[in-house]
Amino acid sequence: MKTQEIKVGTFNGFYPIENLKQSLVNRDIVKNHSELFGKKISEYGWMSPIIIDTKGNIIEGHHRALSAESLGLKTVPVYIVHWVKTDDLDEYQKYIISLNNSNRKWSAIDYLKSFSRNKDEYMLVFKKYNKTSSVFSVGNVLNIYFNCGTNQTFKDGNAKIKNIEFSDYLFENFLRLKSQYGGLKFQAFTINRVCSFVHQKIKTNKKEMDFMFKQLESLAKQDSPLLSSVEMIRPWLNEQLKIYRTK
Repeated sequence: MKTQEIKVGTFNGFYPIENLKQSLVNRDIVKNHSELFGKKISEYGWMSPIIIDTKGNIIEGHHRALSAESLGLKTVPVYIVHWVKTDDLDEYQKYIISLNNSNRKWSAIDYLKSFSRNKDEYMLVFKKYNKTSSVFSVGNVLNIYFNCGTNQTFKDGNAKIKNIEFSDYLFENFLRLKSQYGGLKFQAFTINRVCSFVHQKIKTNKKEMDFMFKQLESLAKQDSPLLSSVEMIRPWLNEQLKIYRTK
């Protein structure tokens, strides 16, 4: 049986903290998480080193590094790996996401913000969400533009906008309806289900979608319970599309 060679890094128990570099493609630092690590380090000592490359770029342990700094430490234990190309943001990001997810799962906004730093389409969608986060959920914006929610394609940084003009059209109309009629009538799950239906059945047909938006607005004006029905909204959408196509 052939033995597989496994890459092994180097341990340094007293690496200068001033040489550590936080990653630009990591998710946002959570203050409470960093403070928790500080308490653990003070009480139990260093149970796991910070993982870095040969230049001091942090791959895993961003919160611990900040905790150590807040504790006034001058050195920290590190595990140095030589095979991660941190100048390649895609590769650097892949390692960070893989290791971080074993500690605290990445949320949709974590992925979106991280990939927005090196992928133009993610940047566009992140900016759209950032401007309207008080109106839309991150899932709404992902479904409007990527039609994927938080599936593996999105998490791998490979989600694509198929038609930016039509996605912008959906975005503006959903923004208008939700701003005018409120989140109780146009809830996040309603928008997600409508988006899924539209991308699958209507594609990029604005005339059909103009009709559908008018029908959705009619439901809102009538305070119809259909808008908040998980089971009934898709059959209703199918029925409305059939009416439009047969008239």
